[in-house]
Amino acid sequence: MLAFAEELITRGVGVVLVDISPSVTQVAESLPGEAKPLIVDLTDPEWTAALDDVCSGLDVGLGVANAGVSYVGWFRDMSAAQRRVAIDVNCGATAELASWVLPGLVERGRGGFVATSSGSALAGTAGVALYSATKAFAVNLVEAIGWEHRNDGVDTLAVIAPSMDTPAFRDNAADPERMLSPAVDPRVVVAGALDALGDGGRWLADEGLEFAATVERRERVDMLGAATTAMYPRIFEA
Repeated sequence: MLAFAEELITRGVGVVLVDISPSVTQVAESLPGEAKPLIVDLTDPEWTAALDDVCSGLDVGLGVANAGVSYVGWFRDMSAAQRRVAIDVNCGATAELASWVLPGLVERGRGGFVATSSGSALAGTAGVALYSATKAFAVNLVEAIGWEHRNDGVDTLAVIAPSMDTPAFRDNAADPERMLSPAVDPRVVVAGALDALGDGGRWLADEGLEFAATVERRERVDMLGAATTAMYPRIFEA
């Protein structure tokens, strides 16, 4: 979220930062440009009503679905509550934001919608099975929306991102020595994604992902599952 906010402000765009944590208020206050905070739980089916209030009077030209919930472990070990939160945030909130922002973009005849996906969306990825599935949902949704609005001046992009050096990623305690490549600075990914927005569809953020996308599907499942579970030896080799 912070990387998107900083990059958009650099490009002269005001932002509304949405997060469940009250600390989003301090984050918004620390930014150099126009930034409004919104504290809301994205699992609440009515969360976009709060977005209506904070965006009243604003000319909204871009929606960014960047929230994500990831569970690292075997799918069979997830609780019902963990499964529900992952689906509600990664799928439900992405769909609701798209539904909220699109009518205004179509009316103004320009604008965009971006959803942050993951390399794990390129195939079913063991160790993050439900996350992988929900991030594939985001890609398909964005591609479909892009086709539906191809003549409306609305650009859509699904960002297929590599492992990024974010607080959430660090909390998952991946072993950097077991990763195929180091986690990247999210600011690099965000800048590239915004530059690619006009191209539409899905955007592969680095050469490793571009290569993975060319691998035959069954081999890709093996490759992504092996690479992901190897990153977390304390979970999968205990």
